[in-house]
Amino acid sequence: MIAMHSVKIFQLLDSKSAGGIETHVLKLSAWLKQHQYNCEIIFCHFYGEHPLAKQLTRAGIKFRYLPNLYSLVRLLQEQPCLLATHGYKAGIFGRLIANLSKVPVVSTYHSGDSGSGKVKIYSKLDDLTARWADAVISVSREIGKRLKTQSSYIPNFTQQSTLSISDNVDPNSQEIAFVGRLSFEKGPDLFAKITANLESPHPISCYGEGPLASALEAANPHILFRGHCQMSDHWANIGVLCISSRFEGLPFVALEAMSRGIPVISFCTGGLQELIEDKINGWLIPPLDTKAFKSAIDSWIKQPMDERALMKEAAKRQIATHYCADSVIPKIVAQYQLAIQKQLCA
Repeated sequence: MIAMHSVKIFQLLDSKSAGGIETHVLKLSAWLKQHQYNCEIIFCHFYGEHPLAKQLTRAGIKFRYLPNLYSLVRLLQEQPCLLATHGYKAGIFGRLIANLSKVPVVSTYHSGDSGSGKVKIYSKLDDLTARWADAVISVSREIGKRLKTQSSYIPNFTQQSTLSISDNVDPNSQEIAFVGRLSFEKGPDLFAKITANLESPHPISCYGEGPLASALEAANPHILFRGHCQMSDHWANIGVLCISSRFEGLPFVALEAMSRGIPVISFCTGGLQELIEDKINGWLIPPLDTKAFKSAIDSWIKQPMDERALMKEAAKRQIATHYCADSVIPKIVAQYQLAIQKQLCA
């Protein structure tokens, strides 16, 4: 049996922005480094300096850009090693090259959205080739059901440091907020529709950038569009987080918010239906039911402070109990060990 601490763990992704997959890989790599695992992030292609490059450098996390995917063959000659793939392009090509190189490979599936056009074709191919992996992880049960092979449900996670008292949200915060990419699948247009006629003195804010940004800002003067922000500077201003996504895996913004005691109102999709206990630590809304979503916001606005305090504590407790990095990531490491053992027995 090979000791995991002697194995080079390569986290492979094709990325030029900072989103959910990138957050997952960053937090996972930071935890692995902290626990003395040999981990390195591999970007499939150089699109210019990655938005996370400075953060990775400050954290002392090794990373590199591949000139092309074929150079992955040479990289995997650094034995013993394991390849962990994230996203459809890294998954398809990474699994193929790892199989040819006889290197154990673990693929994590993050997205609840199959996309459209070329992305839809890639996503379908990614799902169909999941069986090429030695172990498959899905961040929500819905994603696992979609795949044509056995997978292990392991949710996203948040670092223990976000649970510290100093980061707890001010109980008097009153901002109603959307945090995420301004793109169709995330439903910022639905958030705008839901809040358009909301009778509330509370500010309504939208954090994030994306292809719908200009059109949304022009059509919705009732929303303060803040663009891309370092959310650690803004969580304390948010009273309730609204997730109006049409499709989801398990968004990190929900974990980050709840770890700070911010309740989440969300459509019932992806891993959110397990994270949120309706009317206990947030609100779950039937998919695309904007009227019910607006009613939930009204409930939060009118909620007595003692009930609001109980909901905040329930949100923090849910994260600390089930979504803390120290309890979730060892399950990922166990899948790495399983993949290595499978290769040894092949």
